[in-house]
Amino acid sequence: MAKKKWISCLLIICTCIVTAGCWDMRELQDRNFVLAVAIDKADEVKEVETFVQPHGTKRYRVSLQILKFASGGEQGEETKTFIKSNTGESIFEMVRDMLGQSSKSLWFEHIQVIVISDAVLKEVGLSEILDFFKRDAEMRSRIKIYVTSGKAQSIIEFTPPSKEPGGVYLANIIRLHNKNIHVAGARTDLGYTIQYFDNNSNVLLPRIEMADKVVKLSGSAVFNKDKFIGYADEYAVAGLKIMLGSEKSAVVTIDSPKTPGHQVIFELFRHDTKLTLHVENGVIYYTVDITMYGNVGELQGDISLNDTLDPEYLRILEVAFAEEIKRNIYYAEKVFKKDMKVDPVGSFASKLKVHEPNTWEQVEDQWDELYPTIPLYVSVNVTIRNIGSHK
Repeated sequence: MAKKKWISCLLIICTCIVTAGCWDMRELQDRNFVLAVAIDKADEVKEVETFVQPHGTKRYRVSLQILKFASGGEQGEETKTFIKSNTGESIFEMVRDMLGQSSKSLWFEHIQVIVISDAVLKEVGLSEILDFFKRDAEMRSRIKIYVTSGKAQSIIEFTPPSKEPGGVYLANIIRLHNKNIHVAGARTDLGYTIQYFDNNSNVLLPRIEMADKVVKLSGSAVFNKDKFIGYADEYAVAGLKIMLGSEKSAVVTIDSPKTPGHQVIFELFRHDTKLTLHVENGVIYYTVDITMYGNVGELQGDISLNDTLDPEYLRILEVAFAEEIKRNIYYAEKVFKKDMKVDPVGSFASKLKVHEPNTWEQVEDQWDELYPTIPLYVSVNVTIRNIGSHK
């Protein structure tokens, strides 16, 4: 019995010796962590950043933002990242060739952002650009995707005022999209974008621009399936978010009824939004019914003329806010439906497909032509619950 115990202990010790530690361990500082990727059209090719390309042309410049590990006296340095670039056509080939510029392996499991120049998207589809990222096992579904009208590399070269790594900063500025009604940020990361491709739906992606060393998200890049159409401005994005009920908070402004030329501001706290499909005698139309509850957030002009304790005046404001919200929704409908002829993220088509499958089968092939002619009727009711901490 004692012999069996000794043998068991010996086996346990041998197992611990063999399995202890990480046999393939690599220190963090021995890897180059890629935080952001920028994709531009290839312009002036720097000879050192290119390679002999047996197939295709030098179509793109791919730039990688890599985390810089501080050591010793480098703790206070301004830049937390550095950039490596390459030119070619295959993103995979360019990335592998960049190992010739690096003393460490490139690690993509912490990538935060992909920024794409619209100059690229005007020539090729979005799905072609993202194909490498959706196939590679190191990529994560929560990678943010932005579109810019300028140079994408300039965006990832930006040094944040917070001094945090650029890719992390760029990914984090979209996290408050539910409080910023001007930004189309819901379901715009890599995973959702791939789902839209798989479902043959249209895509909206946040637009990012840089001017005077300021980076800002505003508006949306609009795609018909994966083909880039153009940009929707902030007001159109706001109307779309209200219509689809995707905003959690919003600020709505109107011209003051008592002091023309000045503004009164409504802060949305809660809403009940219902987009409903109707099919009657073969006629398709949609209704949007919205009930909003919120606060008077700010008054401009002569405040003494705006008595927010007067129930009649509050009712005037509620009607005015409701009319402004309707105006905003109809503006978004015009931009997406009439001007761009795009069903945003397939919202209207999906309702028809789910609730009226027989009707959908009849119109599916003509949906792109039919959709711009389908009426939308909007009803909005606003209730002001509070007037702020002071009248």
